[in-house]
Amino acid sequence: MFLVRWFLILNSIIPALILFPIKKIYLRKDKKEKYKGPVIISMNHTSFLDYIEALLAFPGRRKYVLVGAQFYAYNPVLTFFLKAMGVIRVDSVTGNMDAVNKAVEVLNKGHNILIFPEGHIETEGKLLEYKQAAALISLSSGAPIVPVFHNGRIGPGKRDLIFVGSLMYPDTYMCREDLESLSDRANVFTSDLQARTETYRQFYLNNFMIADGKKLKRPKYASFLYVFMKYTAIPGIKILMRPKISYGGDLARGTRYMDKGMVIVGNHSWWIDSALLYYVFRRVYCRSLAAKDVAEVNKSWGFFEKTMGCVLLDRSGFDWNALKIMINGLKEHEPFIIFPEGHMNYDDELIEFQKGPAMLSIYTHRPVVPVYIHTSYKLFKPTLFVVGDPLEFDKAGLVTDNESYEKANEMMREAIYKLKRQAISETKPQMNSYIRKIRAEMKENLAKISAEIEEVRSAKNGGKKD
Repeated sequence: MFLVRWFLILNSIIPALILFPIKKIYLRKDKKEKYKGPVIISMNHTSFLDYIEALLAFPGRRKYVLVGAQFYAYNPVLTFFLKAMGVIRVDSVTGNMDAVNKAVEVLNKGHNILIFPEGHIETEGKLLEYKQAAALISLSSGAPIVPVFHNGRIGPGKRDLIFVGSLMYPDTYMCREDLESLSDRANVFTSDLQARTETYRQFYLNNFMIADGKKLKRPKYASFLYVFMKYTAIPGIKILMRPKISYGGDLARGTRYMDKGMVIVGNHSWWIDSALLYYVFRRVYCRSLAAKDVAEVNKSWGFFEKTMGCVLLDRSGFDWNALKIMINGLKEHEPFIIFPEGHMNYDDELIEFQKGPAMLSIYTHRPVVPVYIHTSYKLFKPTLFVVGDPLEFDKAGLVTDNESYEKANEMMREAIYKLKRQAISETKPQMNSYIRKIRAEMKENLAKISAEIEEVRSAKNGGKKD
């Protein structure tokens, strides 16, 4: 069986890569999270070829897959290949625990388990009810579960988009006092696993054009000069600004691949901020909002902004033309970079947000992606970008009125402040000017307090020092 398994694997790698191309996107907050040690891969079930996609997405150690006993009745050739590739037989009729015990033994040996918790192939384009097998195996072995959702576009000329989530540990459910029995823990664990997978599914349906059977086309503004200037700037940004990208939520990493349009908002403290966000979201064709008066004064800068597809805003009054261009652009799935403060702010505190980004998001039903840029803007000094989860104002019940715009601005400010706190915690003190400033202020305040205490003591002692 060992020789047969490796013969099948080695002879199928190249054909599988050609016939079944995949795109893997990690939906996890912690970039350093690695799937080391035995894990349980939980994947939605769209076709008989899902097993091949799982092998391509998780190469390396051997994976044992749980398969229903009915597959053994097809023919002896299929049964032979199933056993050779590593199959754990599941009796779906009786629901015995033999499969669970066998899976635990496999995990204890350091191998992985692949399971399709729906138990059947999806036929209505939605997740079926998850069975408890994955949760029972995890609770019995202590191995974490990796939730996976894929769109099921498998075959030549297609690409299977695979979303890999953060690890779900059984300790969370073993330590809960309200869950007394193993059945209760498995039930809650299974519900959370399906809810997590459904979140990934909704994220895919709402933000990726391939879900509608379409492909991302290069927009009219993304000319040859746009692409040339964008990609020739990437090496310079990497060398001079030393960028590092972090994430403030489980869906944040996936926002850099979204192709249905989004409103990207962030803090604005230097003229190069737009170029830096072009770098962060370089996988899509971004546009940005720029001041018309600046472009008219500086012709060279104005040429650059027009080449990069910028929408020029007349800040002397309400510019309906610019707003209309952005509304139509978002409807055509164009991402826009907007700084809601309206102009550069050199202070640590965010100033009042303008209503434009909230208005665009609510009117077009497109999400807002908050980003915090944490940098000293000195050459060769690290620049940290913290990308947050998408904010969907329509799901929060916000509509097109002033009260909703104010609530949306509060949500954006809160999200950016949260990303700022994360950036400060992730940045080393020696390269964090903000922390140095706070420490200097604290030291100065402590010195003043000490001086005041000494004065009070001296006054009580009649001017004599202790």
